[in-house]
Amino acid sequence: MKLEGKVAIVTGGGRGIGRGIVNCLAEEGADVAIIDIIGDNARKAAAEVVSVGRKAMAVEADLVDGDKVKGAVQNIISFFGRVDILVNNAGAVVQSSQRMLDIETWPRFVDRDASEWDKNFEVNLKTQILMCHSVIPHLMQQRSGKIVNIASDSARTPDVSIMSYGTAKAGVVHFTRMLARDLAPDNINVNCICPGLVYTPLFQDMFTNLTRLISSAKVRGSSFVGPFAVEEVQGLSPRELWLYHYAKHIPLRREQTPEDIGRAVVFFASDDAKNITGQTLGIDGGLIMT
Repeated sequence: MKLEGKVAIVTGGGRGIGRGIVNCLAEEGADVAIIDIIGDNARKAAAEVVSVGRKAMAVEADLVDGDKVKGAVQNIISFFGRVDILVNNAGAVVQSSQRMLDIETWPRFVDRDASEWDKNFEVNLKTQILMCHSVIPHLMQQRSGKIVNIASDSARTPDVSIMSYGTAKAGVVHFTRMLARDLAPDNINVNCICPGLVYTPLFQDMFTNLTRLISSAKVRGSSFVGPFAVEEVQGLSPRELWLYHYAKHIPLRREQTPEDIGRAVVFFASDDAKNITGQTLGIDGGLIMT
C-alpha cells in the first residue's frame, strides 16, 4: 500500500468527491481525519475508513471560521500524533441551481451583488488558505508533507453562469503554485486537481431541478433550457439527462467518479509524485485539453 503509516486530513470529506477521496486514501493504507460541516456525514465516512482497518476521526467544523480551523487541526494532531497529507476539498457553488443551469436566467456581471462574490471566495478559497495556515507549521517541522488542493474545471474555462465560483477556483490554482514555490525548500509538495462534472449529490439536485424546467419549457415557450434542446431531452430522468450530457460533450464518452479524483489524490500524496509540485491536473474526460 502506497500510504501505509500516513495520516491524512480531508476537508468536505463527508460526501461526494470528498467521500471518494477518503475511501481511496484509506484503501491505500492512510489513517484519515474527515472534516465536514455536516457532522453525520463525517461520522459515516469515518465508519467506512474503520471498516477497512484504518484509524479515522470525524470532525464537525465550519472552515470559514479561523478559530474553528485551528481547533480542529490541533484535535486531529493530538489524536493521531502527526499529519502527513492535507486535501483541501471543501467548497460549494453559492447560487441557485436554476440560475446556474437555465441560460435564460443567467445574471450579467453587473447584476451580481457583492455577497455572492464574498461567499464564493470565502467557501472555496479562504477555507483552503486557513487550513494550510494551520497545518503547514507541522509539515515544516517534519520537513515533509503533501498538500492537494481541489479546484474545478470552472477555474480553466470562462463559464459565465458560475462566474464568482470559477474565479474563486482559479484563485485556488494560483494559490497552489505560490504555495508550492514557497514550501519547496521544506520538502513539501503542493499540487492541484481540477475535477470535471461528477454526479455528486449536488449535481443530482441540480439535474433534478433541470428536468423540472424542461418539463415546463413548452408552457413557457422555451425551445432550450440551458444547453439542452427541449425536444431532444423531454421525459429523461435526472440521471438519464446527465448521461446524455456526457455523450454529447465529453470526448471519452464516460463520466468521472469521486474515486477517479481519489486515485489522483493518492498519486499526488504518494512517493510516486515526490518530484511533482506546483502542478494542476484536470480529470474531466478530455473536456478541457490544456
